[in-house]
Amino acid sequence: MSDFRLKVFLEVKKHLNFSKASEALFITQPAVSKHIKTLEDELGVQLFERTKQGVKLTLEGEKYSAFAEEIMNLYEEGKFVMNQVKNKYEGTLKIGASTTIAQYILPKILAQFASQHKGIEITLFNNNTEEIENLLIQKKIDLGFIEGISGKSQLKYAEIGKDELVCTVNANHPLAKRNSCSVHDILQFPWVFREQGSGSLDILNVYLKQIGIHRKDIQTEAYLGSTESIKSYLKVSECIGFVSVYSITDEILAGKLKILDIDNLEMLRSFYSVELHGSLKDIPKLFLNFLNNNIK
Repeated sequence: MSDFRLKVFLEVKKHLNFSKASEALFITQPAVSKHIKTLEDELGVQLFERTKQGVKLTLEGEKYSAFAEEIMNLYEEGKFVMNQVKNKYEGTLKIGASTTIAQYILPKILAQFASQHKGIEITLFNNNTEEIENLLIQKKIDLGFIEGISGKSQLKYAEIGKDELVCTVNANHPLAKRNSCSVHDILQFPWVFREQGSGSLDILNVYLKQIGIHRKDIQTEAYLGSTESIKSYLKVSECIGFVSVYSITDEILAGKLKILDIDNLEMLRSFYSVELHGSLKDIPKLFLNFLNNNIK
């Protein structure tokens, strides 16, 4: 039985759509149908039910999928071990990361990793913490990197580094020339926040609560979908924003943004790797080890 046939089966299971499976595998839709029909004939069961609403797994297909996944995992593990012997790795790595990590931490590390492992094709998905966790649970990515922990029971978290959220304003802001500011000072100006579901927003809310600031005390001007949009917004407004210190190095050096030192307020957070419970696949494990040895 061809391992590719199993790959076709699992791809159709993933998408529940023959057309999308063909696109993912770079083969024609009739070829997908032929592989599934051949597999069904060999097993003597129907694996998928075709309905007006689309495709769904039969009971037999659901039971068989567990064995197919195990076979493919063993096949990939065998290839990986042989690649280790040759010191040459081949395969794919699908990772997801929340905005700060995806934009300011991972690119350099991914470039270093890719230069050492030419045979590994890398895909990086950028989304907020909540969506990265969902992609892992749906098995659409192999490994995630996020800011903060939601504590989902299906997931395993491990700290990989530290970050600081800093109060940031444009260089011409009325508070920009002060050596330090009080919480009362920054409450006199409107604030701009990351969107709901963002790890940055969750961490910020925790620290604000600790120092007795309630959302009703803040003049909220906007919720924006990325750190880059917050930085751009701050450059042309008198808003207060909180962003990762990693994200504003260039703007600080260029004199476009300024970090405000707020009395008795230091917002530290951790970056985490996140994976499904169980054994991490070989190539994601290889990358995670590489990252832990190279992150600063």
